[in-house]
Amino acid sequence: MNLNSRDKLILVVVLVIVLWVAGIVTFIKPAIDDVKSAQNTLDEKEVELAEKKQQIEEDKDLPERIDAAYKKANETAEIFYPKMTHQHDAATEMQNQLDIDSNKDNGQEITNYNLEISALSNATLNKYVYTAQEVSSTFDTIVASMDETVEQAEANNDFPILSGYSFSMNFTATKKDLLTFLDNLQSNPHKSLVVNSLAITSVLDNKDEDEWSGSMELMLYMVPRLKDPAIVNQSIDDGAEVNAVDDIAE
Repeated sequence: MNLNSRDKLILVVVLVIVLWVAGIVTFIKPAIDDVKSAQNTLDEKEVELAEKKQQIEEDKDLPERIDAAYKKANETAEIFYPKMTHQHDAATEMQNQLDIDSNKDNGQEITNYNLEISALSNATLNKYVYTAQEVSSTFDTIVASMDETVEQAEANNDFPILSGYSFSMNFTATKKDLLTFLDNLQSNPHKSLVVNSLAITSVLDNKDEDEWSGSMELMLYMVPRLKDPAIVNQSIDDGAEVNAVDDIAE
């Protein structure tokens, strides 16, 4: 078939257009899509970078805040006894408390009979008040901070659960020594050995030196101590597996 000049020109133009469109579809459009995708990725990374910079700015005093939180947590923990995994340790602490003057040569001022101690178990931290003299202890004050939510806590059974040992015993002691023992529970550095019940069966003439007898139930609450953040960080740097608290009972 013979083509004249006009037909040849049209054919060349059509061929050029076809090649141009094919080039756009094959090369230019994917490149444009890649550019758009790269731009979207760049925008996302810039947003992420801005967020990281803001986080770094907010966390620039993080070590100081960690130290402050660590000190505050330890101050609160000091109200409680450290975690004791062995009954013997808890029983020894109880015996020391019953020996008011810390003089083992003259025996214990609170003489206990058939002292019993439970296994280490979970215990609900509930309110306790020493009603004999209506004294409010530091332990009471901290537990009383739950007042605003106490009704909700009771409804949800949402009181704190701590580890502890329970004690029960029959005892004899002078009125003076018994009251001293109870007062010591509030003045001790650790204030979480608390009286759950106290029954007096004999008071004689109710004088200071008269011997009283009765029964008592107590609870010794304990919390583990946090490890120093510097020690934790060093252990992490050394690649060691780290527990954030000390003396955790199994």
